[in-house]
Amino acid sequence: MQSTTQAGTHHYQRIPLMRLEPSIPASYYYDARHYERELEAFWYAMWVVAGREEEVPNPRDYKVVKIGTQGILIVRDLDGQLRAFHNTCRHRGSILCTDEAGTLRSRRIVCPYHSWTYELDGTLVATPRQMDTPGFDMKDYRLFDVALGTWGGFIFVDLAGRAAGPLAEALGGIPDQFTRYGFADLRVGKRIVVDVQANWKLLFENFSECFHCPPVHPELCQIVSAYRDAGAWGMHYDAAGNLIKELKPRYREDAATLTLDGTARIPPFRDLTEEERRTLYIAQTFRPNLFLNVHPDYVNSHMMFPTGPESVRMVYDWLFEPDSMRLPSFDLEHYVALWDVTNRQDANNCRWQQEGLHSRELRHGNFVPQEVVCHQFNQWVLQTLGEAGAPAARSSVGNGGPAAV
Repeated sequence: MQSTTQAGTHHYQRIPLMRLEPSIPASYYYDARHYERELEAFWYAMWVVAGREEEVPNPRDYKVVKIGTQGILIVRDLDGQLRAFHNTCRHRGSILCTDEAGTLRSRRIVCPYHSWTYELDGTLVATPRQMDTPGFDMKDYRLFDVALGTWGGFIFVDLAGRAAGPLAEALGGIPDQFTRYGFADLRVGKRIVVDVQANWKLLFENFSECFHCPPVHPELCQIVSAYRDAGAWGMHYDAAGNLIKELKPRYREDAATLTLDGTARIPPFRDLTEEERRTLYIAQTFRPNLFLNVHPDYVNSHMMFPTGPESVRMVYDWLFEPDSMRLPSFDLEHYVALWDVTNRQDANNCRWQQEGLHSRELRHGNFVPQEVVCHQFNQWVLQTLGEAGAPAARSSVGNGGPAAV
């Protein structure tokens, strides 16, 4: 029996599509009723990334993350354990924490409306000014639990709560792939938050192909020379289906990492193998909302949160080893510049695509051979939704973005 995970991977045969393949219906990218279906099938029924552990560093610290229409309160308890609950009081439904992040004023969570009070494990412990109420038992009114897990310094939540499956199964082989990169020890050097007027699936598809790279990302193609071939690098096979070794260079000859000029200002991650130090770029995805651009000396992560049928919030982080950020040679903007311009270019293209999808004549888009990963993502969407005509065996095994180069 095949195991199922939400993880994407770049370790797979990128055999191109044999013909033009249709995308999911165009309306699936903007129809409000369909968007509600996807909230239930993906965002409320799967593990999703919610932030970084360093955002909630100390006991009583908290952050609130919005997943679809659901506000999730993540708090570190007095023993240092992270916990997650719906940001909803059990009395009459008021939100509990009104700021996006902060530190609780006391050792408990207190509703700002009528002061119902909860321990940091979610237990209701006080209902001030309430008259005697026969049959009322505080044990029956704990906060609504949300499953929480961590990997690599990332916080993941699953709104299924106690019914959620193991996070490790959803992550698949990702932890083993990046064992020596020390993700848990990395820290955010820069965060950029951008609201993009496009459906979340367009952002995922965009990350999954580099057919668009030559006209859209000249800066990226200057460093990753493989992408000048319009995303066809690593997709050439002989008649028997065997991968043909690429003879073209993967990167600019003098590149040491992915920056505008290819130069590095800090050393590679300390535990990498020699081969990993030479692998300047690995693109990885965790469905539905984490993208990773992994380099020998830093990581650019994308966390994606849908805000409507045609809008999404992108949280871009640049992650570094703390010791590297203290070096005199460290130059934050040097490392931010390439992915910042690339991410903005992608946001613009997704916004333009979103507008064009509303054409009365367009029933669906079309995938060319290099867009095989987009097609696979579309099939996963249909399978998860239980769409008629989709492959019968549901699998959430995914594929990453452009091949590791």
